[in-house]
Amino acid sequence: MSTFSLSHPWLRSLRLAAVSLCGALSLGLMACDDDEDTTPATPQQNIVQVAQGNPAFSTLVAAVTKADLAGTLTGTGPFTVFAPTNDAFARLSPPFNNATNIAAITDASQIATLRGILLYHVVGANVRAADIPNGASNRTTARPASTVGGQAINDNTIYLTKSGANVFINGRTRVVTADVAASNGTIHAIDRVLLPPSQSIAQLVIARAQAAANPEFTFLLQALQRPAAAQILTAAGSSSANVTVFAPTDAAFRALLGNQPLSSVPDADLVAILSRHVIGTGRVFSSDLAPGSVTTLGGPVTVAAATTGGGFTVRGGSGTAANIGNTDATVDILATNGVVHVIDQVIRP
Repeated sequence: MSTFSLSHPWLRSLRLAAVSLCGALSLGLMACDDDEDTTPATPQQNIVQVAQGNPAFSTLVAAVTKADLAGTLTGTGPFTVFAPTNDAFARLSPPFNNATNIAAITDASQIATLRGILLYHVVGANVRAADIPNGASNRTTARPASTVGGQAINDNTIYLTKSGANVFINGRTRVVTADVAASNGTIHAIDRVLLPPSQSIAQLVIARAQAAANPEFTFLLQALQRPAAAQILTAAGSSSANVTVFAPTDAAFRALLGNQPLSSVPDADLVAILSRHVIGTGRVFSSDLAPGSVTTLGGPVTVAAATTGGGFTVRGGSGTAANIGNTDATVDILATNGVVHVIDQVIRP
């Protein structure tokens, strides 16, 4: 993995926008002459002002303005903002992909959506890189939790993975410039826009299986809907669950079944198979994976580095190792109650 940079070109312009050239960011990022005072200066500009002073954040500034959050982020704080760069916004579909399109938004629902997305990048504390513990951790964001049927769902938590100098959020989003200091908090530049989840794992599976174009997970849905698998389906749909699911594609099930229908698999065998695809002890993102044994509801599975293309494989006690996807559509699919990784083989006991 590449590390985030504490000497990125963006940081140089952020220094100039914030305060003096030497020590303004309180990070020791540039060495001062020996005869100069090396005591870090207190930043004089707030988070919005620092962002406004850097052209790499012009889309973010437009979004903050459109969502009427500038007043909030110029407040006392402290705040931590995981700040998507212009390139990060460019990955999104219109109208959220650049400053011009965002500035032209007039639809109230789109503005509300934008506001919710931006609040999902804000933590109500000053969190520097050194404050993030090694390994997996999480933070509640400033986005208010949504409710469904009067019950709150978890769509306002971000999940961090720190290993050495690497920090990832929700699996694939990388901190590319850390610890940019402001008078009311800290900015960390990131390479993707964080999108809060809106569906449970069960809802994700159903939506993809019933998609009009290119349906997927139709066999997985059939398997989960078998009465014998009711407990697993309940976990996948529960708003209080916190699980990781390895989701086999339809092609993976066809490879397992040959010419036989799914109904030919006995209930006990089906449950044993499905249980090997669920980690019931929390969200395991791609950034958390490492070679070794992982315990699922059905027993241990083995994670190994893929021989080609990067990423990882997972296998049970028999059968072919399954490749874990390595695209945005196939890995670290965040749900309100867990995370899904698409795999190309069914994990066998």
